[in-house]
Amino acid sequence: MRNRSRSTPPFLCAALSIAVCSGTAVAVEPGVDIAVPRVLISTVDSALLFHPARQILEQGDYVRWSPQVASVHTTTSGSPCVADGLWSASLGTVGVNFTRQFLETPQVFPYFCSPHCGFNMVGQVMVTGLIALTVSDSSGTSTLSWGGGGGLYQVIRSDNPAFRGPNTATFTPDGGGGGTMFTDLFTPVPAAGAATFYLVMNQQ
Repeated sequence: MRNRSRSTPPFLCAALSIAVCSGTAVAVEPGVDIAVPRVLISTVDSALLFHPARQILEQGDYVRWSPQVASVHTTTSGSPCVADGLWSASLGTVGVNFTRQFLETPQVFPYFCSPHCGFNMVGQVMVTGLIALTVSDSSGTSTLSWGGGGGLYQVIRSDNPAFRGPNTATFTPDGGGGGTMFTDLFTPVPAAGAATFYLVMNQQ
């Protein structure tokens, strides 16, 4: 199942996304109808590279390719230089992004820039299984535990379900990136009636 939301005392809430989509890909805007970290961004510019060229995401999350300059770049799925028909989109106009939701089962999706594949302008999207999260609270200390995903993790905490703004921060799990627990010694403790939102995601 999708990462779980669990109710705890009034100041704590685990919210893994604010929109869960199924079926065909739909248009989304990070921070508006889905949590910002759920849409991984890859940019292209005058260099013959995708920045970054590798994204690791959970099944159901998104990649957005965003052109920074006018160009003839594309994002085209398939083994280098051989399109497989899953997607192909121009990245030639600044402000015109291409966003795709990856609903497929865990696997690796290679992609490339069609005009520049011969210059090794390639990338890949690695889709993992879902990360199942539980949250417990004891005397104001929140403990997160989880399983699934790609094996290396990051914890994101925010005061809003869009995971944007100055009170959004990223942490390393207890014991390092491969850990499956996180103890949040939140200082200062959120005010009574406030909420804290958590995401556990694959480490990039």
